Amino acid sequence: MKKYILLIVALNTLLTYSQITLPINFEDGVVTTDDFIDFNGGTGSVIDNPYVDELNPSDLVGKIIRNGGDVWAGSYIELDNYIDFTVNTTINMRVFSPAPGLQVKFKLEGDIGDFPSEPATERDATTTTTNEWEVLTWSFAGEPTETYRKLVLMFDFGNLGDGSESSTFYFDDIFQTDPTGGLAQIDLPITYDDSSVYYSLITFGDDNVDANIVESINGNYGRLIKSGIAATWAGVTLTNETGLENNIPVTSSNSKMYVHIYVTGSSNTGIPVRLKIENNNDPTQSVETEAFTTITDGWEILEFDFNNEAAGTAALNESYPFTMASIFFNFGSAGDDQTVYYFDNISFGSPISLGLESVSKDSFKLYPNPVEDYLNIDSSNTVIKNIDVFNILGKKIYSTNSSNSLDMSSYNAGIYFVKINNTITFKIVKK
Repeated sequence: MKKYILLIVALNTLLTYSQITLPINFEDGVVTTDDFIDFNGGTGSVIDNPYVDELNPSDLVGKIIRNGGDVWAGSYIELDNYIDFTVNTTINMRVFSPAPGLQVKFKLEGDIGDFPSEPATERDATTTTTNEWEVLTWSFAGEPTETYRKLVLMFDFGNLGDGSESSTFYFDDIFQTDPTGGLAQIDLPITYDDSSVYYSLITFGDDNVDANIVESINGNYGRLIKSGIAATWAGVTLTNETGLENNIPVTSSNSKMYVHIYVTGSSNTGIPVRLKIENNNDPTQSVETEAFTTITDGWEILEFDFNNEAAGTAALNESYPFTMASIFFNFGSAGDDQTVYYFDNISFGSPISLGLESVSKDSFKLYPNPVEDYLNIDSSNTVIKNIDVFNILGKKIYSTNSSNSLDMSSYNAGIYFVKINNTITFKIVKK
C-alpha cells in the first residue's frame, strides 16, 4: 500500500510541476520543442542559446524559423491554465531579431474550436535592434481574465519568410507585469502631476506620431508631434485600454470639457483640435466635438461642448458610459515635423485655471538624431547639472555632471534615453 501511495504522490507532483503556465523561460524543461504547434510555414523549437550575453544569459531559448507558407506564419504554445489579467496586464518577451522595425504580433486565443480558436485578441510590437536581445511588451489592459490560453507568435508579420537568418527569430522569458506599478487608475481631471496616478498615452494614426509626458519643474504635461506622413486623423488617447476609473458624466445640460493647449513651431491660429470620448469596451459608443486655437506659443484653455458634435459624427447619447478620451490635433489635415502640441489639465464641468506650465523641453536641443558618434546638446540659458543615459531596458549606462556633447561612438545601434537634470528625457537613436 505504501508503494502505491508513493507512486500516486510522485505522479501528482510530476503533473503539477510540468504544467505549462506563465512565466515561460525554457530553462526548467517544462516547454520543449514538442510543445510548439506550427502553422503556415513557421517552425518553433527549443535550442541552446546561440547568443549568450549579459542581456540574456539563459542556456535555452525558443526559436522560430519562417520559411514560405504565408505572411502570418508562426507557431503557438498552449497553456494549461487561462491567463489572469486582473493585475498583470502586460505581457513581455525577450527577443533576438535580425533587424529593427519588424512587426511582432502576439495573439492570444481561447479554446473554442480548432486553431485559430475563439475568443481571440492580438497586439503588435516592433523590434528596435539588430542581432541583440531586447524586451518587447504588449499591453492587454482591458482584456477579460480567465479567457485565453494559447500564445500565438508571428514574427515579421506581413512579410513572407525564406528560411534564412533574416527569417530566424529567437525569444525567451515570456512573463506578465503590472504596468501601473501599483499606481492608481487615471481619472478626471488629468493633470499629469499626481505621483500616485498611472498616466499613459497611446498614439494612433501611424507609427510617425510621437507622444510623451514631459516633466517640468513647473508641472508636467503631454506633448505630441504629428509628422507629415502620419494619418490626417492621427492623435493620442489619454488613457490605457482600461480607460478612466469613473465614467465621464456627460449630459445635455452638463456637456463641456476643457483642455489646456499650447502650440509652438507654427504661426497659424484657428487650428482644429478634436476631442472624442467613448466607451473603452465599445468604440461605437462615442461622441466628438471640436474647438479651435486662438494663439501660438502660449497656453490657452479650449472648451469642448459635446452638444455640438463634429460634422459627420454621432450626436451625444447620454446612456453611453464614456470612459476614454482622445485628442486629435489639426484634425483632417496633414501634420509636419515642426509643429509641437502640448496639452494638460483635462477636466469636465469647469476649467482648471491657467498655471505656470513651462515648455522646458524646448530649452534643449539634441542633435544629430539619429547619431553616429557625438551627440551635441544646446541648452540655451538653462544650466545643465547632470546627464544620465539609459538603454532600452531602462538601465543607466552613463552619467556625467555637465556636458555639451556625449560621445556615443562606442554604443551599439538602437534606442537610448538621455535624461537632463533629472527631469527632461529625450529619445535618441544610435545608428
